[in-house]
Amino acid sequence: MADEGSQQNNQITGQPLNKENSIRLVGRFGIRNADDDELDEAVSLMSLTDKEKNSTEDKIRWLMENKKKEDGIPELELDCYKELWKSINRSDWKEVKKELYRKPSAFTSQISEFYETVLHILVNFKKALGLVREIVDKVDSDSLGKADYQRDTALSIAAYVGNSEAAEMIAMKNPGLLTRTNISGDSPFHAAARFGQEETFRRLLKVATVTEMNDQSVFSGDNGATIVEYLISSSLYGLALDLLQCYPKLGRETLRQRKKILRKLTENPQGFASGCSFGFWEGLIYKAISVKKEVTVPSVETKNDDSLLLDIVDRNKENPTHGDFRARCKRQAYDIIGLLFPSIKRIHKTKLKNEQALQLVKTLCSGIFWTFPKASYALKRSVLKAATLGIREFVKEILKVYPASRMFSDDDSYNIFQLAVLHRREKVFKLIYKWGLPYKRGLSQQWVPSYLCKDQENILHLAGKCKPSSDINGAAFQMQLEMQWFKAVEKLAHPVLREERNEKEKTPREVFEKEHKKLVEDAEKWMRDTASSCMVVDALIIAMVFAAIIAVPGNNDKGIPNFRHETPFKVFVIADAAALFSSSFSLLLFVRILTSRYAEEDFLKALPKRLLLGLVTLIFSIATMLVASSSALIMLIDAVPGPKVIVRKSTIIPVTVFSALPVIFFAWSQSNLLIDILRSTYWPPIRY
Repeated sequence: MADEGSQQNNQITGQPLNKENSIRLVGRFGIRNADDDELDEAVSLMSLTDKEKNSTEDKIRWLMENKKKEDGIPELELDCYKELWKSINRSDWKEVKKELYRKPSAFTSQISEFYETVLHILVNFKKALGLVREIVDKVDSDSLGKADYQRDTALSIAAYVGNSEAAEMIAMKNPGLLTRTNISGDSPFHAAARFGQEETFRRLLKVATVTEMNDQSVFSGDNGATIVEYLISSSLYGLALDLLQCYPKLGRETLRQRKKILRKLTENPQGFASGCSFGFWEGLIYKAISVKKEVTVPSVETKNDDSLLLDIVDRNKENPTHGDFRARCKRQAYDIIGLLFPSIKRIHKTKLKNEQALQLVKTLCSGIFWTFPKASYALKRSVLKAATLGIREFVKEILKVYPASRMFSDDDSYNIFQLAVLHRREKVFKLIYKWGLPYKRGLSQQWVPSYLCKDQENILHLAGKCKPSSDINGAAFQMQLEMQWFKAVEKLAHPVLREERNEKEKTPREVFEKEHKKLVEDAEKWMRDTASSCMVVDALIIAMVFAAIIAVPGNNDKGIPNFRHETPFKVFVIADAAALFSSSFSLLLFVRILTSRYAEEDFLKALPKRLLLGLVTLIFSIATMLVASSSALIMLIDAVPGPKVIVRKSTIIPVTVFSALPVIFFAWSQSNLLIDILRSTYWPPIRY
């Protein structure tokens, strides 16, 4: 029975039965190719000696001793290369060249205690490219294959640092180095992919094509899947799609490979549209741009899998249409727009990456009939992580290919929608309206978000937990958002859940009140401070405009103003009255805020609306007060015997400009607050 179970597990996961081949050694950048659930296995497979290598220094020392034993190298004579190292440290390449010719053995010898050749060192410097070319031409191909203490050749180092020209030269002279791996199992392709060196990667592919590289193991099995993982980690989604197009089985030979690549995709939420944030105009541009024709759609067929297909288009340099005049014109127009409006080009690149990442998800989920055991192994952890991080597109695609994935749960029994509520991911939560209602997927599916989770809590208990967002400024807005979430989940949940008690015998409402007690206090303090500050301004305006009514500008004849028929006087009266009434109304609104009971429900609509109306009327009262003051000033300056007022441009223009400045400044300083109130109250992120 045990053997049968092992065989069945191997068929589902695609894991090799020999555990010694399932992990890789510690290399230059740590353990590679190991999932979280594989780390314990990795530790158990290490010998006692390996476990004792805790520090980086111990690991380096062990690797150096291992290199010495494997190659049978005696103690290195490094004293004779002191002058060479001095020249390298000064970046004096002419002197380096002289030192090399003074001691010709330095061309191929290992000149450092880490068993590095001079080529290992020089490929790190772009300015030493000429010297690198001369060394490559001079030494034989076998000498180019000398490795350092971590079995990295000079080609691998050039791939790590992105020295594309040097990497291409070395690979052309010794193509066999393209498949040479270091102690971590990384080939030069892995090195370039890991550090996002796209140009280097494409040049190495070009060399592989020209030299007709026969060893394709680097693009198959776990080796090939790891390259795809590295490309995804470096956000090179387009290059990953190109590889999947050339190798229809790459990354899809086993469920384990699909699982690892999908999980890697969830580690970068910014790779998807839901993880990007744009302003209003940027959002409109993002929606208007179409990139579907630029996204590679890999085939799920398995033909031509055994032949090297490296006809990958360099999208940065080659014209994809090869002669199509209209396409060339379109490309040139795009380049011109990119120069004139860099933000549009940036948005285009962002959307292209988003679409490529989504296409990767679709490709990895296609070509297989998903059953519960398969989906539970390959999709479960990635879709739950995507729900936690709010990657709506990822979750939506998984629900499409396997709708029952909504029943997956983590170690705390949280399913997709419960995680979305717990972490306040409104974009994922909105999917519940599409996938959870009875008329969409059957009556039984409505209860999926109602399953109990940790501590016997339902989804409404999770909505009652306090999870302030780092994207929201101000405790009052935080409280408003928390209340909106609770109301939205309460509206969706079955009535029975509203009175259901958890292990601590608390209902969702009681959990909400306890969890948000501190936030309510902070929100109340924020509201009171804001209202008090605005009340001071209102009081000053009322005092000023009321005094202006009593002391009407111009001489009075039996209580009748002399300028009553003049236009500036009429403007003064109307503006002064508007300032008095609006400031009084604003003052009363802020008094109403101060005397509020500050219950949780008040933060939902009542308090934000009062604050919004109070701020708007305050800005209006400031504007009308300055209009009244400007009118009085004009009457004072331009009054002539009669009595009459002759308005001059030399007076009205500077007075208008200077009176407008305070209004504009105050409105601008309060604009963010006004926009936040409007958005959170009338266009909240989640409907309730």
